[in-house]
Amino acid sequence: MTKTTHPSTDTQNPKDLRKGVYETISQIVSAFASPARLKIVQILAQAECSVEELSIETGESVANVSQHLQRLARMKIVSCERRKLSRIYRVTNPMVLQLWEGFQNLAHEVDEELNHKEDLLTDSTLLADETPGEVFDLVAEGKALLVDARTAKESAMTKVPGALAIPAEILVKSTHPKTLGLLKTKPVYVYCRGRYCSYATEAVRHLRAHGYKAYRLRDSPFQLQLIQGDKI
Repeated sequence: MTKTTHPSTDTQNPKDLRKGVYETISQIVSAFASPARLKIVQILAQAECSVEELSIETGESVANVSQHLQRLARMKIVSCERRKLSRIYRVTNPMVLQLWEGFQNLAHEVDEELNHKEDLLTDSTLLADETPGEVFDLVAEGKALLVDARTAKESAMTKVPGALAIPAEILVKSTHPKTLGLLKTKPVYVYCRGRYCSYATEAVRHLRAHGYKAYRLRDSPFQLQLIQGDKI
């Protein structure tokens, strides 16, 4: 005797299914709807961090950071690994970083005031005229140098091939940048965490003060990796 199967109640209610889909997506989107959580995503885009490290970077209390991370983890925006007494968080899904970049681009499209604020933070007069792709070509031909001005940990964990890892903190204290491998005969292009990060700005100003042709790239390491991948 053939057993009769019946469609699930879900398949009989496309309106309810669609509502559930939108509710799930809205929960994921709302997990980003906090300045503190966006800062956390920006920092984790550079390297994995403990709760304590994120507290220092964001200026939030450990308790607040922990709550924000739990919210992000529930939505699988970040992942967590326990190491001895610490919990280490990271962003493992590249779509999270694509979304973060998209949020920034959209925000600048709908609110022109953000362009002014970005300029105040990083000084648009220091930006390179060349595109990142053109910079990569110059570096590959030995005609230019690319510098990662982030911390040593961040440079190591999200490395852009071909870049010299020279933290801004070290570079701006150097009275002889040549000792760091920088030659005045080649233009120097500097990047850091992204469009709102001032590490590269500080490095470029210091290099220019010492007679270098130095320029800032506003692109994040994630963007640079994508551009570089497209060129291979």
